[in-house]
Amino acid sequence: MLDNEIKEQRVLGTVLPAIFLGVAAFLLNVVVSRLVATQREQIAALKALGYPNGRIARHYLALVGLIVAVGFVLGVALGHWLGGMFLRLYAEFFFFPRFEHVMPADLLVIGGAITAATAVAGTVNAILATVRLTPAEAMRPAAPGHYRRTLLERLGITGLSPALRMVLRNMERRPWRTTLAVAGVAASVAIVVTGNFIRDAMESIVDTSFNLSMRSDVILWLPEPADAAVRHAVARLPGVIGVETSRDVPVRLVHGHRSERGAIQGWPATPQLRRILDVDQRQAVPRGEGLVMTDRLAAKLGLAVGDTVQVEVLEGRPRTLHLRLDATVREMMGLNTYMERRALNRALGEGDLVTQLAVSVERGREPQLLAAIKAVPGVAGAFSKATLLHNMQEISARNIRIMSTVLTTFASIIAIGVVYNNARIALAERAWELASLRVLGLTRAEVSTLLLGEMALVIAVALPLGMWAGYGLVQLIVVLLKSDQFFFPVTILPRTYAWAAIAVVVAGVGSALVVRRRIDTLDMVAALKTRE
Repeated sequence: MLDNEIKEQRVLGTVLPAIFLGVAAFLLNVVVSRLVATQREQIAALKALGYPNGRIARHYLALVGLIVAVGFVLGVALGHWLGGMFLRLYAEFFFFPRFEHVMPADLLVIGGAITAATAVAGTVNAILATVRLTPAEAMRPAAPGHYRRTLLERLGITGLSPALRMVLRNMERRPWRTTLAVAGVAASVAIVVTGNFIRDAMESIVDTSFNLSMRSDVILWLPEPADAAVRHAVARLPGVIGVETSRDVPVRLVHGHRSERGAIQGWPATPQLRRILDVDQRQAVPRGEGLVMTDRLAAKLGLAVGDTVQVEVLEGRPRTLHLRLDATVREMMGLNTYMERRALNRALGEGDLVTQLAVSVERGREPQLLAAIKAVPGVAGAFSKATLLHNMQEISARNIRIMSTVLTTFASIIAIGVVYNNARIALAERAWELASLRVLGLTRAEVSTLLLGEMALVIAVALPLGMWAGYGLVQLIVVLLKSDQFFFPVTILPRTYAWAAIAVVVAGVGSALVVRRRIDTLDMVAALKTRE
């Protein structure tokens, strides 16, 4: 369990930060590009005075380095706090006697190096594009963009309003910026989907395992195999309305040079209280004299349906059986092997023996039954499905809720960063254009539509792309998280997509309100002043 958990955290700690770093590189590129563009005159003057390109580039790289340094310090502090919080959750779940949070030095070095490399990669192109300009060219304002008919107009789609045509033309004029903006918002949608997918998957696992597969209320196990007639004694206990017997035999499964320790679970020919269900909730039933095995266990042993596996019995006198694999099942939990109980007993050369009893109990009488079981000498122990389910939901649901909240918060920050930065930079670049439209008689609302309409289109395009990317990211994570203990089903509920859309739209609306306020307070006189 612990090894699998470490593997899962390693996967999540690799895939998700890669997305965050990619978006961070884009944001730095956008911000530094705009900063360099607004300082063309100063750069030209410095170059005219003899400053070399390398020195000017180092100045901006130093600025980026300062941003990285401050972000690194804040990130380490936040990571240390979040790490300690998650560690306390694990300590509570696994009951470790001592569990301390440690941030190794090599992790800090690697994290800092990757962050710095990402920042430089995201900004070096913007810096080099300007320092390569000659002083005379840099002193002139940037050439205006080349406008043309939009793609929709070229395709023959007419009837577009003037405002929509202006928005589409401006987006097509900067295809890379538009593409990266859509990709950034889509990434935030994908992260929210991924963060909440774990909750959906766990709900599916719990529902399949505890409601559909395990229909019994209490499981009893015996200290040693006993005659199946013991079910009649259990049926007379208070509150019992149904009993189903099974037998577990510890074994070592051997196929060629591969082996695996486990147990063969002998189940009834027609199980009712405990069923074998695959990830698609289809039932598998052991029949005949062969085995039904979890597909992951069959893969570990190199087995295919129809192969014979050597079974070394680890209970009682030493015996070696040779059994055929009749079928595999894609279960979500554990490496399990099943066989029909009577066939298992015949293969072992023993009578009709059982080691477990699944009990169905009248509603409200489970405490009475558990109290009565304590007085039965032949029962080694029992567990209540309701108690186990309550504990899992209480701890797991809380942990997953915390993780989903953290990822949703980070994704919202990404969405705000991408949407707000694009809108804010577009406002700075188009201030003269917007002020001119105001002078020509357009209202503040109409002018805002030109700028905020672009933001709305970016979000509208990014939402379905982000949901599609989130589904693909979930598929990748499911493959990477595949382990002996768990196979997460690709289950994404509609509410997860809805929550991802709501989180991004709210982030966009918040950014739009800030930008709209700046548009309303735009100084038209200052904006209309141009360089000759």
